Amino acid sequence: MIEPSAQRQIRAAGAALAVALLSGCVIGNGRICGPQTPMIYCDKAAYERLANPPSLMESWQHPSNTPEARQLDWVSCGGTEKGSYAVVPGTTGAETAARSGAKFDQIQRCMMGRQYQYTGTCQGEIPSRFPACQRAEGAVPQR
Repeated sequence: MIEPSAQRQIRAAGAALAVALLSGCVIGNGRICGPQTPMIYCDKAAYERLANPPSLMESWQHPSNTPEARQLDWVSCGGTEKGSYAVVPGTTGAETAARSGAKFDQIQRCMMGRQYQYTGTCQGEIPSRFPACQRAEGAVPQR
């Protein structure tokens, strides 16, 4: 049998341990977020953008077209109805990547030819090479 004073000391030590373990932790986005948790998991809006990114098609805007017209234009330029594009198979992985990249470039040129403006990011090694990111500011897109 443990004496009452020893029980109080054990409880106090347990409470102190719990406080030490939980200090710096917050509950965000339905999760317990501590100092080592990436903040993307704690910020609901940022998590939603990461978990459900917009389609490639949604990065194109036209001042006078509706989203439905944009989808029709995207598909007629070679994209899919869901806003992406189909991978073009090759005999090797490198060939598949090259063919698929060329198809995406063609879709971008087509959208620019229809007077759409690219609103996606041009930052990063790959996006900075997109045809939509190469066009000089204010230049008329080539058809």
